Amino acid sequence: MISCIEWVPKGVADPTPKKYELSPAEMELLEKQAELEAAFQCEQEIHDNGEKEKTSSSNISEKLPKIDPSTLPPELRMDEYTDDEDDDNNEASRGLALGKLLVGNESEILGDHLDEEDIPIEDMDQNDGENDIEIEGSENEDDEDDDDDLKDVPDTREFTPVDVDGLQTMGISHTGASAFGEEDDDEEDDDSDALDVNLSPDDAILVVAKTEDDFAALEVHVYEEKSGNLFVHHDIPLPSFPLCLAHGDINSEGGAGNYIAVGTFSPGIEVWNLDVLNALEPSCILGGEDISAADELMKMNMMLAAKGEKLKKKELMEGGLKKGSHTDAVMSLSWNKIHRQVIASGSADQTVKIWDITKGNGSSANAATFMHHKDKVQSVAWHPSEGTLLATASYDRTVALLDARSGNEKSNCKKVKITADIESIAWDPHHSQYLTAATEDGLLSCWDVRNFNEPVWSFVVEEYGGVSDFSYNPNVPGMLATCSINKTVTLWDTYSKNQPSVVPPTPCGNKSMEVGKLFTLSFYVSSTWLLGCGGAGNELAIWDMTRDDAIQKRFGNRRLDKSAPQNEDLSGKTEDFEAMMAVGDATLAKVRASAKTKNSNKKGKEKKSTHKRGR
Repeated sequence: MISCIEWVPKGVADPTPKKYELSPAEMELLEKQAELEAAFQCEQEIHDNGEKEKTSSSNISEKLPKIDPSTLPPELRMDEYTDDEDDDNNEASRGLALGKLLVGNESEILGDHLDEEDIPIEDMDQNDGENDIEIEGSENEDDEDDDDDLKDVPDTREFTPVDVDGLQTMGISHTGASAFGEEDDDEEDDDSDALDVNLSPDDAILVVAKTEDDFAALEVHVYEEKSGNLFVHHDIPLPSFPLCLAHGDINSEGGAGNYIAVGTFSPGIEVWNLDVLNALEPSCILGGEDISAADELMKMNMMLAAKGEKLKKKELMEGGLKKGSHTDAVMSLSWNKIHRQVIASGSADQTVKIWDITKGNGSSANAATFMHHKDKVQSVAWHPSEGTLLATASYDRTVALLDARSGNEKSNCKKVKITADIESIAWDPHHSQYLTAATEDGLLSCWDVRNFNEPVWSFVVEEYGGVSDFSYNPNVPGMLATCSINKTVTLWDTYSKNQPSVVPPTPCGNKSMEVGKLFTLSFYVSSTWLLGCGGAGNELAIWDMTRDDAIQKRFGNRRLDKSAPQNEDLSGKTEDFEAMMAVGDATLAKVRASAKTKNSNKKGKEKKSTHKRGR
């Protein structure tokens, strides 16, 4: 089952992904462990050197051979030595003999070497040599006789002599560096692996939250637009069933990258680095279980293991949840595109939380909590241009507009009732005053947030199948797509005479995606005509509308040419989110003032018409 999908904009992903990446905590732990191991090795070397010095004298005496003193020249017989300093001849001869002994002249042997039983070794060697000469002589005579006999015997073996040089030239010889082309094959394998892993600038990347049996994972798919090839680049195992995704480009240290936030049935929000192929753990976790005590125990045991000491076995108490964490499943996520370090989340615990990812795993990552809903929060969406305006929708059958700068949701929240449980909400990216919501009864409604009382238009998209999800095309104004459990995707035109319509959208055709019931769909932000969808069929479907004549005829002249988003590093210049949210928003104030003016004018007109009818 595919529960949600998320496109990665072009220019964000690393073209040469890393195989693995160590977290800051792991780096710190490894550095400490390396220091301990170096200190332990140094102590061991000092101890070993001391032992060597103690045994050096005894080893030297054991290695020197025994020599018969009677066989030494008179000048080297130390027992019979007489001090005669005036005799220059004796000194010269004594120096010459010492020189021959120290240099080790092999042509002259000074003294007879003795074995353990004090028997001269030279005598034994001479006797052995004579015997060896006699034996070798007899063997040589036999060999000569054998050679003479073999010369007369013809060679009846049937084979062709091996041309080793020729085989080496062909690369199939067992000899040489390239026997059987083994090195060449290894190089080719390495090159092919690198080509499979590296990404092309034209590759479209789509992250899929997938669950099969009891295994949940994120699959990073790559779609090659030129060839139409779709394949899984790598996957990331997840500990729990995924419910929602949100893509962003800022990490917990404020640096730029390629990250995906995942909401699951667990209360924590995992943020994964998509540029790491073999990621073992998320880059950071917002909220969730407090495992700081377990981490400290693990670090302590690794330090003790490096010292060779006994490990500690503590019974850890349940750490509970981190401060500010959700207490139930995370059902919706939205990554702010204006303030790029900010994430909004909606949960089954009936709360909406604002997170500052630059605070990382700490308890201060939760910047604000809102409790304006009375049931599960199914969907949240940041305004595309006003970074403090947040739309939320809940199973309490309300859609709300929230000013996230204030912690008091009562004074900064507007609500509107809907007819059924919410499925999804989204802002129109080309006319950001319009907010659209889809409900499980198949109704699609659009509001102008400047007048949030009544919808601009509302109609039933699918009476029996409902609306599972919908998406605006970010590159084509007025183009809207919906999906349903009837296994089809339907396109809609929300324009009338090249302007946003105040009447329900016009259907422009549908397509059966043949991947089962559809639960999610999304347009690709970096390409005009790509749409991805998935659902119960456990397969991803891509709809490339480039060669669809009917679609091109209706929407082709509205196409917007947008450059790929730039990936900017915010490290060292990230604003404090709480201070940023306290800054006034002039545009929001204008919207509210305009809405009040319209409401007052409308009331005035109603009074006048009533007065006329009374007359």
